Amino acid sequence: YLHRFKWIHLSERLAYERLVRRQRMRAEVSQAKRETNFFLQNVEKSKGLHKLQEMKSKKGQEWQEKSWHFKQRETEMEIQASKAASRKRKARELGKAAEIHGQAQSNVTLLAKIFNPAAGRD
Repeated sequence: YLHRFKWIHLSERLAYERLVRRQRMRAEVSQAKRETNFFLQNVEKSKGLHKLQEMKSKKGQEWQEKSWHFKQRETEMEIQASKAASRKRKARELGKAAEIHGQAQSNVTLLAKIFNPAAGRD
């Protein structure tokens, strides 16, 4: 005997546990059905591809397997190497720009003579 404990409390608890068990079983069954359907679909695809491969081989055509090409993330060493190459390239470009700028400065006197002939006579 439990003080203030009614039969309805016990029956509610049992009904709740039964309901939870049914829901869990439904979820498991539906998951199993999904997995089974997925497996059967893949089996059918495989059969279809096999038939297609046989037909192509009978016709003398070449069968090419589809391959998936995924780009793998760069490693830390590859990232550092690409950054170093980028820095070298940028330094080379800056060197070329400085060289062109220097050549332009050497032409200043020539340009002054061409565009300001009075300054060249002095």
